[in-house]
Amino acid sequence: MNKLLLTLINKSMKLKREVNILDFMCNSNKSHQQHSCCPADNSSIECLKVLSVICSKRVQKVAEARLDLLDLGIPAGTDPDLLTFDVTADPNNIVMRGTLLEGKVVNSGYVPVSVIISVAGVALPAVSLNLPFQAETECPGACPGDDLQETRPIIEGVLEPVFTPVISIGDALTLGTLTFKVIIRTQITVSREKLVEASVKVIGDINEDRCVTDQITTPTSQTRTFFG
Repeated sequence: MNKLLLTLINKSMKLKREVNILDFMCNSNKSHQQHSCCPADNSSIECLKVLSVICSKRVQKVAEARLDLLDLGIPAGTDPDLLTFDVTADPNNIVMRGTLLEGKVVNSGYVPVSVIISVAGVALPAVSLNLPFQAETECPGACPGDDLQETRPIIEGVLEPVFTPVISIGDALTLGTLTFKVIIRTQITVSREKLVEASVKVIGDINEDRCVTDQITTPTSQTRTFFG
């Protein structure tokens, strides 16, 4: 019994060494050296090189910019109650970059928007803005040499510009800012190449938004001031 057990252990260790060095032939027949992933008869089986998923996460990103009223062409001392805005985001020209670090994905980019500001009903020249964003997503086990994939960004919301008074002298506003925000989402997937021989089960689509054509491009929800 001990001799049989020792023989089985030796065969197992030998097989393990063969697997670790990845020196084998698959989809083979009797005329070639057999491996654990190859059948003993003339039929064949595929050993596959696959991308094994390390993490896959849906991520929201906030693209925003805060600009002085003067930079937007709004005269100093303008009553903010006289301002109205027409903001349109461009979902087709979003720039998004991804950097894969150890255990983390760093995203950066910008969302283009077009803004028309009216003062007391008089429209100022249109302004084109690029709202920058940066987001960090934890992905334990990821390495810089892995494969990084991101789906097409989807715009979840375009917020109304928020006015912030900065400097007032007496009752006259001399400096204020407007903050523009757009919320986008994307699916981040980090994977790694591996050799497998196994049956698989589909657990989901990596891009659930692949059929989305219409996106939110203008503010659709009212922003309320609760205090102040």
